Amino acid sequence: MRVVVVGTGHVGLLTAATLSAIGHDVVGMDEDEEKIEGLTKGISPFFEPGLSELIDKGTTAGTLRFDVAPEAVGGAEVLFICVGTPARVSGEANLVAIERSARAIARHLSGPIVVVEKSTVPAGTAQRLWRVLTLERPDLADEIEVVSNPEFLREGQAVEDSFRPGRILVGARSERGFDGMRRLYGPLIESGARLIETDIATAELAKHASNAFLAMKISYANALARLCERANADVTAVADVMGSDPRIGRAFLDAGLGWGGYCFPKDLQAFERLAARLGYDFPLLREVERINDEAIVAAVEKVKDALWNLEDKRIALLGLSFKPGTDDVRLSPALALARKLIDEGAEVVGYDPEAGANAKSDLPELVVAPGVYDALEGAHCIVVCTEWDEFRSLDLDRAKELLAHPIIVDGRNLFEPAEVRGRGFVYYGTGRASDPGMH
Repeated sequence: MRVVVVGTGHVGLLTAATLSAIGHDVVGMDEDEEKIEGLTKGISPFFEPGLSELIDKGTTAGTLRFDVAPEAVGGAEVLFICVGTPARVSGEANLVAIERSARAIARHLSGPIVVVEKSTVPAGTAQRLWRVLTLERPDLADEIEVVSNPEFLREGQAVEDSFRPGRILVGARSERGFDGMRRLYGPLIESGARLIETDIATAELAKHASNAFLAMKISYANALARLCERANADVTAVADVMGSDPRIGRAFLDAGLGWGGYCFPKDLQAFERLAARLGYDFPLLREVERINDEAIVAAVEKVKDALWNLEDKRIALLGLSFKPGTDDVRLSPALALARKLIDEGAEVVGYDPEAGANAKSDLPELVVAPGVYDALEGAHCIVVCTEWDEFRSLDLDRAKELLAHPIIVDGRNLFEPAEVRGRGFVYYGTGRASDPGMH
C-alpha cells in the first residue's frame, strides 16, 4: 500500500520506518526542512536503538523516502497524522498541529483514503478531524475514512515494539476503515500480533487510560517507598511479592525518581482535563501527579541529609535521560533534580551515554562530563538517576578513589546495599532501610 506519514517525530518516524520494512511504499512528511534533509541522508533526529539501521534499510531499498511538500500525500491509500499534541497551560492537549496538518493536506488528497489518527488525542478528536477534512474537501466526504490507531511504543525499545507489538488497536466507524488497517498491518498480524477493533471513542480513550494507569503504578511504588523507608522495609522486595500476583504484575512497580518523558506527564493532565470537560471529577489522577513530584523532593532531601549544606558541594548525576535507551530529556526526573540541587547552591555534573548534549541544551548550568569516571572525580556524592546498564558494572573501588566522599544516593535501586556498603560507601536507597552506620 502507498502510505504517507505526516510528522517525523518519535512516533511518526518509527511508524514510517516500520511500515516500509514490512512491505509498504512510505513517504515521511514534515515541514521541518532541516530534519527532512538529515533523514534523506540517513541521519535520525533522535537516538533510538536500531532506528538508524531501519531507516537506512528502507531508503536503500527505495520503500522509504522523505519530503516536505504537502503534495506528497497525493495518491496515498493510508495517511497517518503523527504530529505533536503538547499540553496547554491548562493541561488540555493542544490539537492545533493536527488541525493545521489536516487543512494543509486536504487539498492534495485523492480518495478513497484512510486517515489514521496516530497522535495521542482526547476522545472526540477523530470526529473533529473528519469534519475539517470534509469541509476542506466536500467532494471526498464519502471517500475519507478517519480511524484511531494509538501507539503503545516504549522509548528505548520502540523498534522491538514496532515489529512485535503487544496489541494493535484500531477504532473505526465502518468496515472500510477496519479493512484498510487489516491490510496495512497484515504482516504483523500474521506473525502473531493481536488486533483489537473497537469504536473510535473507545480507542481514543484507551490510550490515555493506559498511560494514566501505568503512571499510577509507578506513583504507587514511589508512595510505597516512602512508607518502606519509615518501616525499615525494602520496597524492591515488597514489589516482588506484589508482582508475583498475576492480577497485579511486576512491571512498572519500581520505585525511583518518578516518571518523566513526553508522554506520561502530558497524557495524565490531558486525561484529567478530558474527564473534567465531560463532567467527571477524577482526583486520583491529580494525586498520581503529586506523588510523582514528591519523588524528586525525597531525593533532594536524601542528598541534603548526606551532605548537610549543598553550597560548594559537587554532585555527580549518573544518567540524564528520562529512561535508559533514549537521548530524550523532556521532563526528565534527572534534570528536575539537577535544577533543584543547583538552586540549593550545588555544582552539578552529569553523565549519560546518549543524552549529554540534549541535557546541556535544556539546562546550561549543568556540567556534562565526557565519561562516567570524569563525572565522579572530586564529587561529594553520586546520585543514580537513570538505570543504564553501563552503571550496573561501575568499578566501585575506582569510583571511591575518585570521589571526595564515598556517598551514593541510589535513585533507581541499581546497586545491592550490602555490597556497596561493604566497599565502604554510605548508601541511600529508595524505599530501603537507612544505612545503620549513619544514624
